[in-house]
Amino acid sequence: MTLLQLFEEVRSIHDTHYPTHDLCPIMGGGCIDKPRYMFVFINPTIRNVSTDSDWTGQRLPFIGTKHIWRIFNRAGHFPDNLLGEIESRSEWEPEFAGKVYSVLEEQGFYFTNVVKWAGSNADLPNSEMIRIFSPLLLKEIAIVKPANIVTFGAIPYRAITGRNIVLGEYYDRVIGQGSLEREVFEVDNHQTNLVPCYFPIGRGNPKRAVEVLRLLG
Repeated sequence: MTLLQLFEEVRSIHDTHYPTHDLCPIMGGGCIDKPRYMFVFINPTIRNVSTDSDWTGQRLPFIGTKHIWRIFNRAGHFPDNLLGEIESRSEWEPEFAGKVYSVLEEQGFYFTNVVKWAGSNADLPNSEMIRIFSPLLLKEIAIVKPANIVTFGAIPYRAITGRNIVLGEYYDRVIGQGSLEREVFEVDNHQTNLVPCYFPIGRGNPKRAVEVLRLLG
């Protein structure tokens, strides 16, 4: 299966389960072939302008938003000049979205969500949505073949591993020793390394997320 075929499957499943939902599903993007890091978030929301059916570009995470780019900039993984352009913009065009994602591609970064369904508010997806979309995330990992996966929050970590994690304990260890602990994990014969991290937006812990992201190197 290719990434394009997977995205077609995502759209089909989305339309089957949520036929009246007026926001478009959001796919993954960035470096699509063996990225250094795949960053797994929870789900997109209406704040992403590419959820609009009138959007003519690729539908990718965090298009038209600002906070996540600030977080990656503070962690040393996103350039000041491009963040300045984002801060000064009232809206994004597809061409500018492509410019932002070309930087992620150059850095070997890939952004995606567990749940591709876009919410009309900041509420977390329910357990049924997570059950529906989690197998597609595992397929995505097998196709993209990231060297490392950063899971933002407990939901992505559990969606991939089937296990829970106490982020506070992990955070205390890695900050105390000044280096990350990477958990070896295999998906469809592809071996990767998991790096748990706090969710960097809203109800998460942006400050601690930045501290963990700074240790990526």
